[in-house]
Amino acid sequence: MINELLDKSLRCGHKHPQYAYIAPTYGQAKRVAWDILKEYTRNIPGVEYHEGELRMTIPRPWLQDKIKILLLGAETPDSIRGLYLDGVVFDEFADCDPRVWTTVVRAALSDRLGWAIFIGTPKGMNHLFDVLQVAKRNPGNEWFFSIFRASETNIVAASELEQARAIMSEDEYNQEFECDFSAALIGAFYGKEMMKAEKENRLTRVPYEQTVPVTTYWDLGINDSTAIWFMQCVGRGEWHAINYLENSGQSLDFYAKELKNLGYYYERHVLPHDARVRSFETGRTRVEVLEKLDIKPIDVLENHPVMDGINAARVVLSKVYFNVDTCQRGIDCLKNYQKKWDSKNKIYSNTPLHDWASNGADAFRYFALGREDKVNGRIIGGPRSTDLPRQAETDYDIFSV
Repeated sequence: MINELLDKSLRCGHKHPQYAYIAPTYGQAKRVAWDILKEYTRNIPGVEYHEGELRMTIPRPWLQDKIKILLLGAETPDSIRGLYLDGVVFDEFADCDPRVWTTVVRAALSDRLGWAIFIGTPKGMNHLFDVLQVAKRNPGNEWFFSIFRASETNIVAASELEQARAIMSEDEYNQEFECDFSAALIGAFYGKEMMKAEKENRLTRVPYEQTVPVTTYWDLGINDSTAIWFMQCVGRGEWHAINYLENSGQSLDFYAKELKNLGYYYERHVLPHDARVRSFETGRTRVEVLEKLDIKPIDVLENHPVMDGINAARVVLSKVYFNVDTCQRGIDCLKNYQKKWDSKNKIYSNTPLHDWASNGADAFRYFALGREDKVNGRIIGGPRSTDLPRQAETDYDIFSV
């Protein structure tokens, strides 16, 4: 793929062409591709390397311009905004935050009519799988796809494959060597439940039922995203996820306006336990700020162990229908919510990996704990409380409105 970037850049007819190699993280981009990029360009006259920025330039004297190739990480999609791109390679796209493609890079390619290549190992039926389905539905000049299974390419010796199969689980082997998207994401908390939802056609189009009230379930971010699920209890214990909202760097005023603009009839809003904490700066809780913005009534969950919430989410997932038109980001979060790898003990721990998928999954966990079962009218989560501590342990302030 590095040589593909180089070849296309040298042939590009646009002035000052710009290309990018994007890995899941900036550090991974450096470890995987930087030395390779330098190796294959070291004999090009006038090439310059900018180590601090992971940027390389190649002069094109015949066109009186320069080629620029960037190595980037997908962990902060907004940092890539503002670039124009003639081409991009996504490496291990299944591990990338999918927003880097849909909300940032796709637009950056448009005015130059640029191209994109997605490579990687399957990690369940997540956004890499979704891109593959688009390619399958649109064959020809616009899209091309290829799958390289170890059993078919003969690149890896048969004896090596036999040894790998002997020490790996069937899902691990099929995912890593046979490009099997149906294998559940290794270490995923909700892999089997989300695959079941897909097979039962519960990832579909779910309309808003105007006669049924909506309850929102929030994960409140401080330095990262705030995520909100919009849920309706329809029929006997059946839940409809009709919408999902996630954003970062916004005040609570932004979310209050978004809720009002949707025009739903709200029954209540469920917040996590830390919504009761007061800010040193303002002396107010997030509950008080939201109530001032006319977001009410508000219920605050008690502080439950994380695994209790994950187990509750596993149970309720069998009863949830998701609106793919408005909840795709939240669906991706649930599919990619993973256990942290314990490198010391060589096992997956029960501690969740904190990455781009965490916020949406946490908000869904609060739904599982705080949902109200309309069949018998009881609250599934812990007791709700209005007891508000006076002061936070930290001096953050996200209450500007």
